[in-house]
Amino acid sequence: MSEKTEEMRSVWKAMLTYLKLQIENLKLVSTEKSAILMSTCVVAVVFGILMAFALLFISIGLVLLLATALPVFWCFIIMGGVYIVAGIIVYFMRTTLVTNPIARFLSRLFLDEPNAENDNKNTI
Repeated sequence: MSEKTEEMRSVWKAMLTYLKLQIENLKLVSTEKSAILMSTCVVAVVFGILMAFALLFISIGLVLLLATALPVFWCFIIMGGVYIVAGIIVYFMRTTLVTNPIARFLSRLFLDEPNAENDNKNTI
């Protein structure tokens, strides 16, 4: 009977050790995934801000270029119309341009099994 008790205790200890290791693994994986997600968000925000400034300067340049042929007022109206049309296009294609890439990135980040190939793809 004591052999069975010792065997049960060793199995119980092994099971507790396994559970502790699984919890530790979960902590590490969740920290890694959170860091990747946050760094991607920061990169996207910085990239968006830089692209907004670039678009502003390109717009000013195009307005000045158009101003050689048209009155300045109409140049700004034309540039505003271009932005309205671009906004409408982005609105109607929001699933393709915004939702699907974000969903794909998050599903790849949180649902795929970690391995060396995936780790290199997820660190943008």
